[in-house]
Amino acid sequence: MINNQHITDFSGLSNQAKCFKTSLFIFRCSVRTSWLDMNGHMNVRPYFEVFTEAGDLACRDLGLGNSYLDRGHTIFAGDFHITYVREILAGGTLTITTRILELDTKRFVMHHEMFDDRDGALAATAEQLLLNVGVGSRKVEPFRPEVLERLREAQLGQSGSPPRNVGRAASLIAGAPAR
Repeated sequence: MINNQHITDFSGLSNQAKCFKTSLFIFRCSVRTSWLDMNGHMNVRPYFEVFTEAGDLACRDLGLGNSYLDRGHTIFAGDFHITYVREILAGGTLTITTRILELDTKRFVMHHEMFDDRDGALAATAEQLLLNVGVGSRKVEPFRPEVLERLREAQLGQSGSPPRNVGRAASLIAGAPAR
């Protein structure tokens, strides 16, 4: 379990982090020394864990957590892509902002941006394709109308700067990620 802070009250944020108020979901955690690899920076696995935790909390806030499962549906990951922008070292904190990029009747894409709180710089981004799955059928199914409307409202209620590194894929010709 990641020791984290799921932020819904922005009054306790530093001036540096207040710029994230316009994003839909905000998650913070401390960087642990156990997350470091032989190069002295955060290893690949903790990035995935932190982005997954941020996405899980956003889904819970959208009503797609345990209560959603109890009503016969759940969310599966269909794809997950991380773009590493700069090193993360031990001892600091990270702020992850999450928003909904795309949405249709059965799927949605979450976009995460990870910021190093020491200087507010972008450290990594992630995109997550999430699928609405029926618990009984174990197949992708349409969202219930009220769930789809809640997701649309959340997507439309977002503001802030455009997300960076959207749609990136592993490629030798893609060039450096946006900072």
